[in-house]
Amino acid sequence: MAREEKRFELRPVDDAADQKVPVIRLESEETRLRELPVRLGKPAGADVSQRLELPAREDIESRTHQPGIEALIETEAANPDFLEHDWGKDSTYHKAIPWGWFVLIGLILGGGIIWSLTGVKEADVQAAKIRVETRSLLGNDAKEALEAGQLIDRIDAITHKFFDTTSVAGLVRLVRHPERVRPLMERYYGGQPIPLNRVSRTNLFQPVSLDNRSNFWIATVELADHSSRKLILEVLDSGEPRVDWETWVCYQPMKWDSFASERPAGLSLDFRVYLEPDHFFSHEFADSTRWNCYRLTALNSNQTLFGYAKANEEVAKSLANLLSHNQGRKTSVILRLSIPAGIQSRSGVVIEKLLSPRWVYVNPPET
Repeated sequence: MAREEKRFELRPVDDAADQKVPVIRLESEETRLRELPVRLGKPAGADVSQRLELPAREDIESRTHQPGIEALIETEAANPDFLEHDWGKDSTYHKAIPWGWFVLIGLILGGGIIWSLTGVKEADVQAAKIRVETRSLLGNDAKEALEAGQLIDRIDAITHKFFDTTSVAGLVRLVRHPERVRPLMERYYGGQPIPLNRVSRTNLFQPVSLDNRSNFWIATVELADHSSRKLILEVLDSGEPRVDWETWVCYQPMKWDSFASERPAGLSLDFRVYLEPDHFFSHEFADSTRWNCYRLTALNSNQTLFGYAKANEEVAKSLANLLSHNQGRKTSVILRLSIPAGIQSRSGVVIEKLLSPRWVYVNPPET
């Protein structure tokens, strides 16, 4: 059975048909009294006036003359000096200043001025003295500079002459200690001409002090063969420089290698050697309580000898002091050496004397 469909219809709505719902209020005694109007009762004493009472005009203390508006508006500016003077007239107090203080201050100022003038005068005198001393020092400095320049020129000239000379006779006039050195030069060159090796240029002139003597110089020169050599010179009292030939050639009485191999007995010879402390005790020198041992080497040689000095003699003390001053390092010295006859040691020599603590003689040695 088919379901019967409903029909849709429009139905009008009437808004005016809404009815008001009545509101019921519950009243009590309290709410009823609250709705009644409040009335102020009449105060007690009805005869009391409610008006504000003011004093009578004649009872008020007022000015004798009441100013008008024109007097209340000031048309002229007040005098501030007058006002300030008037305000402070009761508190102002004038105290007299003692004039003695002015006198004292004046004396102090006057003394200071006099002292200043005196100091200025003394300063002028001192300044004049300083100027004189300064001119003197400048003059001395200029003189010393001139003399130093002339000395350098003389050293340079002697250096060039020394290398340009090819004969012993010419060298004797240019070297130190010529009388003592001439026979050494003749033996060294053996009558042969001296090889010519000219100076290419001089690189440095340097003063050096030896035994507290400041008249020694070292010249560093570059030769024609491009080798660089050092030359020691002494400036004599006359101002003339002289070359130390012995250090230039490192002169030896005989070749060090020949002395070590040939071992000439019974001779005392002076050698330029390097000295070092050592402990090689053997053969005749085996007793370390009796002997001090030193290693000896020479320039341009690989040959080593051992020198022995008696521990209780002066030469051993001198060598110990020298090595101690040089912190035990290798030291250049000139020693007088000898080889006793018949000794068994093949490398031992006896140190007889320390002739110089360097390879140059500051003073001529004993012959």
